[in-house]
Amino acid sequence: MIEFQEVSKSYPGSEASVVRELSFTVPEGEICVLVGPSGCGKTTTMRMVNRLIEPTSGVILIDGEPNTAMSATALRREIGYAIQEIGLFPHRTIRENVCTVPKLLEWDRSETEERASELLRLVGLDPEQYGDRYPAELSGGQQQRVGVARAMAADPPVMLMDEPFGAVDPITREMLQDEFLRIQQEIEKTIVFVTHDIDEAIKMGDHIAILGEGGILAQYDTPENILADPASEFVASFIGTDRTLKRLSLTRVAEAPLEPLNGSPAGSLPRINGSLSLREALSELIGSGSERGVVYSEEDTPEERGEISLDTIRQLSETGS
Repeated sequence: MIEFQEVSKSYPGSEASVVRELSFTVPEGEICVLVGPSGCGKTTTMRMVNRLIEPTSGVILIDGEPNTAMSATALRREIGYAIQEIGLFPHRTIRENVCTVPKLLEWDRSETEERASELLRLVGLDPEQYGDRYPAELSGGQQQRVGVARAMAADPPVMLMDEPFGAVDPITREMLQDEFLRIQQEIEKTIVFVTHDIDEAIKMGDHIAILGEGGILAQYDTPENILADPASEFVASFIGTDRTLKRLSLTRVAEAPLEPLNGSPAGSLPRINGSLSLREALSELIGSGSERGVVYSEEDTPEERGEISLDTIRQLSETGS
């Protein structure tokens, strides 16, 4: 658990605060996304957790202990850190990059290499195929995966992620988001995640902290509650006028109430993967020109689950599902 207690940051010679009296709690095993306009203090807030930046006032607790209870160097070795620029060492192999922190912690060599192989598999990279390559031999998306693996290498309870998927194309970015959410279901780390993209915040966050001008906390809540009830005109403006569509992105088709299969002829209705969001299902139905679709699951066999309609999606958007 990470707790901010009236944390502020200002710099000498400046009257304005970068961050002002932030107080909120990140529950253990959850992702908290910091989001807001440029210059609102998102990255500053995140970097105060591992003391790359020291607060001017206030306290940051990690599992009930101030983050000043140990040296900054020791603290950083216990916190995973992934950034947009990735920062892989170009003259070290992928395996050596992933092993960076375990080696600093003087892990046994065989344990370190086993951990690197385990993590490369976890992020979807075959260690036999990629372990001995160098960063320049990988695509941007693959390098991002290595950066995430390196951040997890020493099995830290806390991870900081600063625009970790921001340097890749939209399709790769979505794949990396989905992959990381899958990994998080297994590892359950406590994560502070910085983004400028409200759609990414809604997708990735268990909680979202929206920061306003001057580094004030405009709203801190779950994505569902923020979309349903923005705390101010600023928050409503920041999350956009398409709040209804954004709320649909929070629910998977398989989680929605489905209607029984009505015996429509095979191929007469579009097939909708149950893992899609309601927003994606809406796009599929509109694109097909059909008001109904057959929902199926790819688990084991492509089993048909039922039907979903435009009317059902509309009703769910009005009730907040």
